[in-house]
Amino acid sequence: MSEADVRLSIVIITWNEKDNLQRCLLSLMDKLDFERDEVIVVDNGSRDGSAEFVATLPQVRYFPLDSNYGVGPARNRGLFLARGRYCMTLDNDTIFLTADPGSIVDEFFQTHPDAGVVGFELLNVDRTRQDSTRRFPRFFQPIAARIPATRKLGFVQRELDRHLMVDTAFDDADDPLEVDYVLGANQTFTKKVAALLMGYDDRIFFGPEDAEFCVRTRKLGLRNYYCRRISVVHDYKRRTRKFSRLALRHLAGFAYMLRKHGGVYRYTLDERR
Repeated sequence: MSEADVRLSIVIITWNEKDNLQRCLLSLMDKLDFERDEVIVVDNGSRDGSAEFVATLPQVRYFPLDSNYGVGPARNRGLFLARGRYCMTLDNDTIFLTADPGSIVDEFFQTHPDAGVVGFELLNVDRTRQDSTRRFPRFFQPIAARIPATRKLGFVQRELDRHLMVDTAFDDADDPLEVDYVLGANQTFTKKVAALLMGYDDRIFFGPEDAEFCVRTRKLGLRNYYCRRISVVHDYKRRTRKFSRLALRHLAGFAYMLRKHGGVYRYTLDERR
């Protein structure tokens, strides 16, 4: 398959999660047209036998790294290697449900040339809708999300609700629905946009690289969408809700994003309407 023929590149990063990776990749095997689409696994230095498993799937392109470089940097390596017109990020704790996503993605971008990022439907394990869309946050949102006592303050709870879009009736909403940003567990965009933005910001190790990427697509004058035409189960386990070393890195990434863009709330759809 020549580079000119590749339609969709699905980029999956992993780090010592062989079981999740195995389940994710096996769910893709009968969903993709490997004559036109590709799967790229970027391994952040796993030592759990992930390489040996991926070697049993000749359809998958596998690129091991020597250590854990973080989410954004690893995804960027996958985007650099991607040959498709469209790129889709996919977390390794997902199960793909929809067949022939390449055709759906192609049709979506053909009919929505203004699209920057589209996030397709993420479902919980029980198949209920997962909250995968967000409004750009105010500066105090990450702290408030980790300190429940602050929610007794009305303005804090209102901000958390606004950020999570609890006022949106998704079952009755437009499809696609324009949103501020979608979670990096599933983000899809053109290779051209990825090149214009030079991928995710390498200075963000673990979150919020997904939100920051969507801020920059907005700055390009593009729109970000949520669409239900592809469904993916996301066996999501929050790693940064409590204070930990990883949570501190997440907060540092959030502070960096605010400094870089001079605050992100001003880019929200609420401010544009």
